[in-house]
Amino acid sequence: MPLLHAGSALLVLLLILPQVHAFGAGNIASISAVEGKNWRHGDIEDVLKTLAFISGHKWTSTMVKRVYFGNWLRDYSQAMDVGTLKNLQADTIRVLVWVLSFLSFGYATGEFEVTSDRLGVYRPEEHIDNPKDYADNEDARQYDKRLRPPVRAVELEIDPNTGMKNYIANERGDWATSAAFIKFSLSRSIHFGRTYSNGGHKKGKEEDLCEALRCLGQGLHTLEDFAAHTNYVELALREMGFKNVFPHTGTATQINLHGHRVFPLVTGTFGMVDFFHSVMGEANDHFTQSEVNEMDIALGDAETNAQSNNSLNALTGLLGKIPGTKELVSEAESLKRSSAAQEMANRSRSAAADYAQSSSNSHERSRAGPTQSSGGGSKPSSGLDGMPDFNPQETVAKIYPILAFRDKVMRSLNSIIEKIPGLESLVEKISETLTVVIMSLLAPFIRPLIKAASKSMQTGSAGVIDASGKHQYEPWTDPHCTDPTHSLLSKDHFANILNEPAGRVASAIVEYIAPRVLYAWQHTDVSEDEVLNDCMQVFHHPALRNMRNDAHRAMFEAVEKWAHARSDRGASLDSILSSEGVRSGRNTGGVSHTHSGGHGGFAALGGASHNQKQSHNQSQSHGHSNNGGHTSGGLSSFLPQQNQHQTHQPHPNSNSSGIPWDKLSSIPGLSNLSKLESKISNFIPGGLSRDANDK
Repeated sequence: MPLLHAGSALLVLLLILPQVHAFGAGNIASISAVEGKNWRHGDIEDVLKTLAFISGHKWTSTMVKRVYFGNWLRDYSQAMDVGTLKNLQADTIRVLVWVLSFLSFGYATGEFEVTSDRLGVYRPEEHIDNPKDYADNEDARQYDKRLRPPVRAVELEIDPNTGMKNYIANERGDWATSAAFIKFSLSRSIHFGRTYSNGGHKKGKEEDLCEALRCLGQGLHTLEDFAAHTNYVELALREMGFKNVFPHTGTATQINLHGHRVFPLVTGTFGMVDFFHSVMGEANDHFTQSEVNEMDIALGDAETNAQSNNSLNALTGLLGKIPGTKELVSEAESLKRSSAAQEMANRSRSAAADYAQSSSNSHERSRAGPTQSSGGGSKPSSGLDGMPDFNPQETVAKIYPILAFRDKVMRSLNSIIEKIPGLESLVEKISETLTVVIMSLLAPFIRPLIKAASKSMQTGSAGVIDASGKHQYEPWTDPHCTDPTHSLLSKDHFANILNEPAGRVASAIVEYIAPRVLYAWQHTDVSEDEVLNDCMQVFHHPALRNMRNDAHRAMFEAVEKWAHARSDRGASLDSILSSEGVRSGRNTGGVSHTHSGGHGGFAALGGASHNQKQSHNQSQSHGHSNNGGHTSGGLSSFLPQQNQHQTHQPHPNSNSSGIPWDKLSSIPGLSNLSKLESKISNFIPGGLSRDANDK
């Protein structure tokens, strides 16, 4: 099946929404009416604030950010997969993710730098994704050696000892498992945590603490996904007596699990249809939170603001009032000169491109006979339309000093404010002005990159969509199906009735895991294997639960309390979550799943990353990095408010976007696209219908 064009995929992925998998990236603003009822990874990580930290420390917002940064990276590494890597250089994608990270966390260097190793690539096991038909069963390693090899049938079998798919936690084979990835991540967290707490002459180094927190968040991401990506909640409800709840597998898939006749615990395949489900679901979620911002508009607004208000002079003037900042003022002026030079280069390139295009059009009009296709020839080395000579490494070298300057200013100010009380209001003013300046300095380097990728959206993805949705029906049409799709099984989005109990289960998992890992940091006499095996108690079939086990009890009770707290004490769940209820969309507020479509087994755009420097079993190697940090306000809380009113209106002809909305609407579960098209258009620079020649 043809792969989604890299530019289209990257733009939809990076500019429409922050994430595709599991609970969405970020968290819900505290003032939101849905806080506490709907869940994102950031909300779940907030549970850490209620737990004890290591001796002599307490959970601060910065500490939680460091944990969430690793979690966030696992979400965004889905951009690094076959669909993009076959056409774009990896560092091109990394630059965009890096700037998005800066917008999310406020820092972009040191422990918050998005390095290649930390970002990694998509690995299904990091999200407990069912890898069936991954990359159309081609060897994805031809595009990046860190991607997984072709899937073998044994990986998809049910482990008779646990009742779960082999790729989840059966480590007796040589395949990649989610359990192994979690152990790898938590082991690294324990290693760096022990180095920080008990490392002798190495003890107390901040970088070790940062890495320990990042690796903790990395492992927590996958553990949290056990609640969102598996049918654990459905199986738990069936254990409570709601026997009509659909398990998302075929009617003939029950197994004898240690004397229990039950359906297996499975996760969903992540294909192209599921990608669009996730895109649309995330778009709806963001409108629920009133967080409608995106990077290109923010950069453009910052440029306009900086020019009209002379923000650089304002910044240097404010810095001049703070002792010891003379060098920062000089550095700011140097960065401005570099950014201005880049803007001049952009204008020269744009003028040259306009001239070349005009000459080409004139020549074509004067030719006799039909216009010939220009599709032949070699692909530009950069993979970017209009930027054949783009070198991502050079861009990294140019933007790094800007990002480092911002971090240096903020860390200097935070240090000074501790010594000189009463400067809080001045520091806040400097921070706001600094944000505008940094965004305006970045704009000449980043906006052309966004624009070049935007042009790729003019290429249609109809071939991908034509091969759409028959696979969605297999749990209903194939009595032996144990491979449901991600979009119908996952509890990612707020509209899904099981988003709340899945979030509660994930929070219970964090409350169980974090104290054990932190205890291991400080107690070197405790066996690491003992701690890791204890953590892996989370991965279990609810039919095998042991209510004397803390993890089993907390997870099961989270679902039980949710069901019993419903106004009817759960009586309606047998109908809402029945086979027909799920197929007709009653579990997601009435969005029908009954449209027809083609077969879709494409999984090039979902996922997470890993680094291959170290191995956690024979077939997967990881050098994962961890997360730390999240923001509740999104971009709207990051930029000064004077430019937040600016909006970009889409062109009325939506069919020129290159995204076949009419075909998408025929995919199961995507029948409401007509209502979303105009909303989603606002996320793309110039709208989804942006004309190819729009400057």
